[in-house]
Amino acid sequence: MRKNIRKAAKIKPEKFKIFGKHLTVDAYGADRGKLRHAKGIYDLLHKLPEHLGMHRLTTPYVVYDDWQMGRAKGDWGVSGFVMIYESHISCHTWPEMGYVSMDVYSCRDFDEKDTIKFLKEYWRAKQMKVRVISRG
Repeated sequence: MRKNIRKAAKIKPEKFKIFGKHLTVDAYGADRGKLRHAKGIYDLLHKLPEHLGMHRLTTPYVVYDDWQMGRAKGDWGVSGFVMIYESHISCHTWPEMGYVSMDVYSCRDFDEKDTIKFLKEYWRAKQMKVRVISRG
């Protein structure tokens, strides 16, 4: 098994096609009201694909988790997901911590700087850690 891993590591990435762009966003100090508002997150996931010039395949699926028995403080929130023709967008919030993580993955190129600005304004985040990953 280790032998195969070493061989795979020697393959040069330029031999492969890039299949998509994956933007990950970790937002800190976000508006806690927005983080716990399932309808607002539904609206965000409904509108964001159009803002990016993409197309929804499904309506957003959003779940508010208020079951807290036996959980650590802050271990609850809202999770949402929307499938888009170009791939998907997901969101997970931790309202008590003022934190949200989001993924925007698309097989089509998009303006990540505009997307980051849009999300920072939406969440009113004090700080964001973003990564842009070329997939493929």
